[in-house]
Amino acid sequence: MPYLRPERGRLALSVGAATLEVGCRLLEPWPLALAVDYALGGRPLSGPLQALAGLGSTGLLVSAGVATVVFSAVGGLLDACSQSLAQSAAERVGGEMRAAVFDHVLGLSLRWHDRVRTGEVLSRLSTDVGRVLDALVAVCATLLPSALLLAGALTLLLVVDPALAGLGLVVLPLLAWLTARQRRRVRAAELAAREANGRLAGIATDLLRNVRAVQAFGRLDRAAAMFARPNARVVAAEVRALRTQAWWSPVPDVVLALGAGTVLVVGGLQVQQGEITLGGLLVVLMYLGDLQSPVRSLVRLISTRAKAAASALRLGEVLDCTEAVADPASPQPVPPVRDGLRLESVRFSYSPDRPVLSGFDLAVAAGEAVCLFGPSGAGKSTVLHLLLRLYDVDAGRVLIDGVDVRALSVVELRRQLAFVPQDPWLLDATIAENIAFGSATATRAQVLAAGRAAWVDEFALSLPEGYDTPLGESGVLLSGGQRRRVALARAVVSSAPVVLLDEPTTSLDAEAARQVVGAIRSATRDRTVLLVTHDPVLAAIADRTVHVSPQWRDAVPESTARGVAPRAVSMQISARSPVPGDVGPTNSSTAAGADRERVGTGVLEPERR
Repeated sequence: MPYLRPERGRLALSVGAATLEVGCRLLEPWPLALAVDYALGGRPLSGPLQALAGLGSTGLLVSAGVATVVFSAVGGLLDACSQSLAQSAAERVGGEMRAAVFDHVLGLSLRWHDRVRTGEVLSRLSTDVGRVLDALVAVCATLLPSALLLAGALTLLLVVDPALAGLGLVVLPLLAWLTARQRRRVRAAELAAREANGRLAGIATDLLRNVRAVQAFGRLDRAAAMFARPNARVVAAEVRALRTQAWWSPVPDVVLALGAGTVLVVGGLQVQQGEITLGGLLVVLMYLGDLQSPVRSLVRLISTRAKAAASALRLGEVLDCTEAVADPASPQPVPPVRDGLRLESVRFSYSPDRPVLSGFDLAVAAGEAVCLFGPSGAGKSTVLHLLLRLYDVDAGRVLIDGVDVRALSVVELRRQLAFVPQDPWLLDATIAENIAFGSATATRAQVLAAGRAAWVDEFALSLPEGYDTPLGESGVLLSGGQRRRVALARAVVSSAPVVLLDEPTTSLDAEAARQVVGAIRSATRDRTVLLVTHDPVLAAIADRTVHVSPQWRDAVPESTARGVAPRAVSMQISARSPVPGDVGPTNSSTAAGADRERVGTGVLEPERR
């Protein structure tokens, strides 16, 4: 896994410390044998132990006690060092993994985002990554040390007494079969629990994001019920997973106790017959205990690994997804928008059964302000999304200066288009930071200039901290009109020659709408503008209005609605004509013949007036 490479050094040190800790664990039984057989049992010292011959029985007991403390203390320090190194490395790996998943999610097509709840994505970024990290720590601090301890204990058991070792290990094949069977159950239970948690996170995110609507409609009971159902499913799934683990937890102990009990009986009989010493039997039993400890740890690791496997599967679904608006292999340079924008015979649908655009044509000359006017659901906002290449067309072409947008770098294309969305989302940051988000190179002076052009000065300068005033989550401290002006300033601060405006006055009262209209006229001077609205007052500021009809209407019988191509009418209204009551900057070049109609681009018919 590429995320592990930068942390290989720390992980290697963690494994090394864990290996030394295993060595201390393997030495722990021998001080007990020294005390029982030699200090208490009076057995003569032999071999390397003859170096302790002058200590006497009391000295041997003290030496055995000191050795026990030293081995335990050194082992504990090594274990702490191993855990610390593994966990710090795991957190860094987790940071890289979260960043990779987040970056990948940001680049995925909006078709993917339309299907997947935001809360579900957040669940994968937080909980699922955390469970993968738990498994990484467990591998370094539990799996490898336990495997080493198991191998060392087995080797020493076979050296000390092969017969008793065989009796103690006869239960291992049974335990291995039971463990493999249990792992499948735990993984299935954990995957179900993670999916339930993801659905709960999605619903909770939706409800909390719209808490004002919930309170305004007085539907706290309804929201609580919507949360309660998936919450109950999470509880049920988690309880099933916990029960699966809980019923399994005593099984390894019982199976291993069968082997230890058999060794105790047979070994005790051998001690009575003088075939082995009491100290030797205790050493064998302690090593069997050492066998039980790593086996028990490895069995417990099943749960951690099963959780991680379920989470890794969910993360892999995101990272393996290639549903993105792809850059061409050799992108062309982005043109400077001197000729204009054009959509030719565009067909697009969000789902096969509901076409949005069919045979749609539109031309916007450079420097022209065009308004897409029509009812909701006609596909006006979709035109902006296609220009931004948030979606790719199903058929036809979207052109900038005659170049298909699919031949351009997505990032470079979007730098040529400043976008003000219908929902003017704002960051939980200051006014200045929100405006600066529109350009990677924006200076403080450029931010303030954009604010002046978008009429942000009108309210920002009256705030205690001016442009450095925090706005709260989603700009909650501002009114709707103020949020739209900040969003407009964010578009203006970029050097993009094209400005795309999506319903900038929707849901505003007359005064707020008038101020936003004035800000638009001031901020978009000398730029190409494509404006989406169904507000005739806002449409009046455009050079030309294109009326777009829905591809289908629920209120129209199916026989007449099916297959109707979008209809557009280009109507010369004025050259950025002033709006009645507008106090903003005006353009003196009002076009003559404001009521003159002319047919726009595409196979269209004039509107009947």
